[in-house]
Amino acid sequence: MNTLATSHALRFRWINGQCFEFQFSNGKTLITDPWYKCEGPMGDKCPPGFTTEMLEGGDYIFVNHGHGDHTANIQDVVDRFHSTVITHSANCMELAKAFSIPLTSIYPVDFEGTYYFDGFMLETHHGTHHGQPSDYKGCVERMGGKLPGSPELNVLGGMFNMNFILTTDQGMRIAFIGGNDDGMLKRLQGKDKPNIVIRNKMASSKVKTNVAEDFAEWFAGADMQLLIPMHYETWLTEDPAFAQKMIDDMNRIMGEKGMMGRVAGMTRGKWYTLDLAINEAE
Repeated sequence: MNTLATSHALRFRWINGQCFEFQFSNGKTLITDPWYKCEGPMGDKCPPGFTTEMLEGGDYIFVNHGHGDHTANIQDVVDRFHSTVITHSANCMELAKAFSIPLTSIYPVDFEGTYYFDGFMLETHHGTHHGQPSDYKGCVERMGGKLPGSPELNVLGGMFNMNFILTTDQGMRIAFIGGNDDGMLKRLQGKDKPNIVIRNKMASSKVKTNVAEDFAEWFAGADMQLLIPMHYETWLTEDPAFAQKMIDDMNRIMGEKGMMGRVAGMTRGKWYTLDLAINEAE
């Protein structure tokens, strides 16, 4: 296949959980939900040997919600790169208490807003977490000492997520969805539809029934070009064959539905490029 021209949009990689590293054309870098190394029961879900020194940049950090598997390595990234931490305003005080972040480096954002940064724009949207079994006291007792971050941050993590649509300076649009749909399917329609969606699995890692079918049904409704699944590191660790089958089955189902969208399963830690290309037709 002969390629006439390729326009480079960005470099990016999935590291773990909801942690991505995006590197834009101007060299600026965004890290989402930094969790790639920690002690305790979550440590075995992290990519072996990955360290903060392996990150290429960290000008910005985006925190989708306050759970410890989204905040575990904030301090490491901030200490190395002096990052600006972008998160919902309700998280800001607890982030300031839990981590040593200069207050003017915490950038509060709110739902249904548009924010401009060096190299990209963010449109923020309300999100909800997959079902949480505890009230406040139960959450503190259940998570106390088991997850990084403060008890208050982990409680807030069960109350809400913040999804976003990222637009590069060149106009490539990427949706980032961390929990339930919560109206995102309706928001992703029309002239501002993203090219690609990065989406958490449809339910808890404990749910392994109809995973591909439910995920593909949602993706078909979104009718976008590409989907990257995230936050399925538990399956990669405990049942890698199931993780690969999910991706293969989703692509099969999309084909059976006559949909053009396809699912890309990324290897954790490996860099990829997102490009727009013109190829000769076969």
